Amino acid sequence: MFGNLVTNRQLRQLIKANEIQIDPFVDESLKTTHYTLRPGRVLGRQADGSWKQVHNFKDDDHEYAIQENGYVVVEVREAVRIASEGIVGRFIPTSNLIEAGLDLVAGQIDNKYGLKGEGLRFGLKNLLPVRNVIGAEMRLAHVEFFDLRGITPDPVKLSDEERAIRLRRMIKAMDDGVDYEQKAP
Repeated sequence: MFGNLVTNRQLRQLIKANEIQIDPFVDESLKTTHYTLRPGRVLGRQADGSWKQVHNFKDDDHEYAIQENGYVVVEVREAVRIASEGIVGRFIPTSNLIEAGLDLVAGQIDNKYGLKGEGLRFGLKNLLPVRNVIGAEMRLAHVEFFDLRGITPDPVKLSDEERAIRLRRMIKAMDDGVDYEQKAP
């Protein structure tokens, strides 16, 4: 596997070898080249700018309504951990979001992701001028894994601002990929 998109067979091997962990792992969510992620908690932005849980599908499997043109952060049900250097994950919004009028904001996950308890979070924007709902079994995103082991990448030099962003995210245990648009503290 040199720079390859990981297939379902390879993903099972990586899980068995503890190089990738998906918990809970649901067999039906594993497709040919991706694993489907579903909502767990919904976070709403508070007046002070912080994000607070407004719904938890583990406790309440009823649909959650997103206000017209509203935006929420959705933490997925599954914990995904990548223990092996050289394996990365990329998110693809599911096609059902198109018909639902929802837009997904997602990043990527790199090696060592999730080992410190970071949860996968996506931004979900209601593009409609009316209330919209998400449900516990809604497909949010597919995660594809790429195995880059055996490929020698060029070193990446981070700026002080990029290092500050990564450090802040690690401290908050919310790292969902690098966002170069944020201002350093």
